[in-house]
Amino acid sequence: MKGKASAPAKIILFGEHFVVYGNPAILASINRRISVSAKKGKKGKVTIKSDIASGEFEGSTFKLIEGVNARNALDPLYFAAKQALDARKQKTGLEITIKSDIPYGVGLGSSAAALVATIAAVESLLGRPDKKKICEGAIEAERIIHKNSSGADCFVSTFGGLIHYSRGGGFKKVDSKTKLPLVIGDTGIKHNTGELVSSVRKLKEANQMVFAGLMSQAKDICNQALVALGSGNIEQLGVLMNESQLLLNRLGVSHEKADDLIDVAKSSGALGAKMTGAGGGGAIIALAASKEDSERIASDIKAEGFAAFEVEIDPIGLVIG
Repeated sequence: MKGKASAPAKIILFGEHFVVYGNPAILASINRRISVSAKKGKKGKVTIKSDIASGEFEGSTFKLIEGVNARNALDPLYFAAKQALDARKQKTGLEITIKSDIPYGVGLGSSAAALVATIAAVESLLGRPDKKKICEGAIEAERIIHKNSSGADCFVSTFGGLIHYSRGGGFKKVDSKTKLPLVIGDTGIKHNTGELVSSVRKLKEANQMVFAGLMSQAKDICNQALVALGSGNIEQLGVLMNESQLLLNRLGVSHEKADDLIDVAKSSGALGAKMTGAGGGGAIIALAASKEDSERIASDIKAEGFAAFEVEIDPIGLVIG
């Protein structure tokens, strides 16, 4: 018997970095997924095999099977799986297999999706899963990686669709009156989220007035984007994405390769384009007016030697079984 689950990747449409200081953000799950299967194994042992690392845990002992920095990558997943076992007072071992079609380390929420799907797969093996509890467990495990995580990545991966989030207001579903044909462009540069968040904090401390001005503009952009989504004004969304990228450039979190991909996307007809996530490389998102346009944008980015793929908003979120 196996427990199975899959969870989607995510993008940040508006508000990254500023959300740390209380501003709103708009996130969305996209139709790229991580799939996890779990079966019972030898008592006391948890074996995790993934595309990037594999290892075996027994209590506090770790045995490397394959991969570089495997323990760092697998520790949160082990914590999540063990948490699910302990909650049900189960002593069984586990064999967990993870397959991903989400690029790793470029700001698309692969770690959150892996945690959500892992807990859901273990829960479905042991009994009746509860999405709310799965999300809470994934957020707790994610804080091993990002101590001050808001939990937004885990939430959008669990519940899917478009999500408006702020520290004061929590999570709210957003209805869009139009489809959003999107292209992801991957710079191929892995980023360090902690370092980028720290660099923004230093900028804020060095110049409070300038940062307050950027915060105000970012909040206004996010509020306008909610209106544009509600009315289906896709052209306005593109304009707001471009404005958002200008602010992120002023924060110093973009990267010249990301800027190059944004230029390629815009010259290929994108309505707007910006980095998504922490920055420092990672991925960019480009909004197209049509499927035909998104195909051309992806093709032109690939022609420059970078990975690119078309995506849509995933309205479903976590799938169990």
